[in-house]
Amino acid sequence: MEPKCELGAMTSSHVLGTSSESIIIDRFSDLPDEIAHHILSFHSVILMNLIRVGAVSKRCRQLYLSLPSLIIVSGHVSNCTMSRVRLMNYWDRYLFHRGDNKIECFGICWSFDATVNAEISDEFFRITTWIQNAVRCNVKVLHLDFTQNNLNIVVLPSCIFHCHSLTELYVNLSGGDIQSPSLSFSSNLQHLELKDAMVEDDRFFKWISSSCKCIKELRLENVSGIKDITIESSSLEIFIYLFPFNNYELWDLNISGEKLEEIIILWHFDSNDDSRRGLIPRIRSLNILAPKLKKITWGGNFLDHQHLGNLMCLEEAKIFLFPDLDDFKNPFEVLCSIRVAKALVLNEETTKAFFMESSMPLPLDNIHDLTLHVRSVNDEFVPAMVSLFRGITTLNTLCITSVTYKQAIEEAFNEIEEEDYNYEEEDNGTEQENSETTEEDGATEEGDSAPKFDVEYWKSQNLNFTCELKEVKLEIVEGNDNELDLARYILKHAQKLKKMVILHSPQHPDILEMVRKSKMISTATVVLQEVIL
Repeated sequence: MEPKCELGAMTSSHVLGTSSESIIIDRFSDLPDEIAHHILSFHSVILMNLIRVGAVSKRCRQLYLSLPSLIIVSGHVSNCTMSRVRLMNYWDRYLFHRGDNKIECFGICWSFDATVNAEISDEFFRITTWIQNAVRCNVKVLHLDFTQNNLNIVVLPSCIFHCHSLTELYVNLSGGDIQSPSLSFSSNLQHLELKDAMVEDDRFFKWISSSCKCIKELRLENVSGIKDITIESSSLEIFIYLFPFNNYELWDLNISGEKLEEIIILWHFDSNDDSRRGLIPRIRSLNILAPKLKKITWGGNFLDHQHLGNLMCLEEAKIFLFPDLDDFKNPFEVLCSIRVAKALVLNEETTKAFFMESSMPLPLDNIHDLTLHVRSVNDEFVPAMVSLFRGITTLNTLCITSVTYKQAIEEAFNEIEEEDYNYEEEDNGTEQENSETTEEDGATEEGDSAPKFDVEYWKSQNLNFTCELKEVKLEIVEGNDNELDLARYILKHAQKLKKMVILHSPQHPDILEMVRKSKMISTATVVLQEVIL
């Protein structure tokens, strides 16, 4: 008869090679707690695995009841009432037997099923007791993700915010309410993320400002129910506000923090909604006071008032505003705020708005990397681009991509970072190094068909943005010649250029010929890639 083996066990015959006596060596039980807990964490999502481990031995049961990380997921059971009740009964018993063993990380991912409506209130009550249990066990990290299916029954208990051990809180309420905690309770929260939640009033943000003295990162995504958000924090380093849908409620967003290093804001609304409803147009404003800010990403609508402050430490600015150009009141003030940034990313509408303010050079004399997201470098956009270039003398990298506003927003706010464009094929023979020709730049055709913004136009503007230019990436997909003429101008005047990448559509079969005929002042490498749309 074969000897029985426990978890991680070996028989004495395996050890000594001679004895037939079955002596179980429980290697798992001899592991240090932190290693055993780490192994069990791989099975913590699968409930039956944990139950089996807890039944192996007293030592395994001790480890099982002292797991520092717990995740409760409703998706592993069917939506039938009995299955859900059994699952909740198990977790009730487990947390009872666990006692006051410390919990490092506690997560609940629960979907409320409308087909068992009679049991929903009981489900949420029991879930609330689990959260209270975690608070009692000095939880440090709490993840709560609820799917309500339009039932609107979840109200986040305020006891969470009174937990002194809690340092990280991530909450997705699927439209549920958040009860504002008392201002008399201090918090040690360092990271707070709220998603799809309804805030009762501004007391919640007053609590963050006055009671969260350790908070470093605050993320608000689709948080509604309030018209004025004011955050004043001496510890906050990262602030993120995302509302990609039409937010008619918010009027004012005010952020102040002496340690703030990064701000990300996506604030969309329909500016014509008030007039359609016969209401007085609302005045919306954004005010930032963050003297140490290094990065700002701002997308959405133009506002009535925007004051970004004096950002003397700014390194990177990404601004994607749309549309309502006539309502953009002070673009020059915004430019002055971001003038020291080394990297700047703009969409087409924002670039046009900056140009509409004044024809004077824009104060962007520290820009090293410039990216423009445009649908096309058409005749309407070229003057705005020239105005932008006129104030730049330190540019090292220029990238002009052909994308829509929506695509630019998705790239910036979904953290889709593509340093290089990956296409399946590159045209053979389109890479040229140290291109040398004896011909002049391809002359533009005579007559009415000559482009308005040709190489001579660019030359006549007396621009200096090419002085330090080293790398260029251009997308030419729309079929007009403005991008081609810009490329020819850069090749002719950028003495320090090392590489130019041109992504083009089949509508431009003459690009290779253009490169061959261009007189290059540098020894740059020119790479052509055909884009299949």
